Amino acid sequence: MSRPQLKDAWQAMRILKTFSLQQVRNAIEHTTLDSLKAFAKRLVAAKAIAEHVDYEHITYTVINAEYKPFKQVNNSDAKQKNSGRQRMWQSMRILNEFDAGQVASTADISVASARSYISILKKVGYIFVVKSAPRTGSVIERAGEATIYRMLKNTGPKRPIPKATGVFDPNTNELVEFNAVQRKTVKIAPVTLGEAHDFNN
Repeated sequence: MSRPQLKDAWQAMRILKTFSLQQVRNAIEHTTLDSLKAFAKRLVAAKAIAEHVDYEHITYTVINAEYKPFKQVNNSDAKQKNSGRQRMWQSMRILNEFDAGQVASTADISVASARSYISILKKVGYIFVVKSAPRTGSVIERAGEATIYRMLKNTGPKRPIPKATGVFDPNTNELVEFNAVQRKTVKIAPVTLGEAHDFNN
């Protein structure tokens, strides 16, 4: 596997926490079980994951999610932003139902960045709100409550790219425009001081 594919595999493992290699392969696509077996062997040796053998069924558990399998490479801000969005998109695809905090922690980005990208995807109908965070009550009552989202359009492994009027989806090669907000126009009859008006007509 290429280095980007290995990074995707490690991210998928961290999101799934307990997994089989087939689950990882299904999550990231474009890889082989043999490549994943070699990578898993390396992670077991580094004590990043633990292997569990039940007869012929083998599963793994992440025991050190902070482990860095790759050396950090200095990238431009634009590349880092795109890489962050790719990780967020992959997290959303694997989790299917999530909040901004989960996406941020599994994609190694800030919660603010996760909320921003989620908001963009919501505007184009790729995700929707399952449960809104409470807006009333004390801080203690609202603690731990977050808006929950669910994936609606999982079009493929490549991240949708924000544009001025919507997002470009490289999986479908289409520009999806932001949903237009429908506003109801209310007509009010002109009022002259001193006159009585019947607004029921």
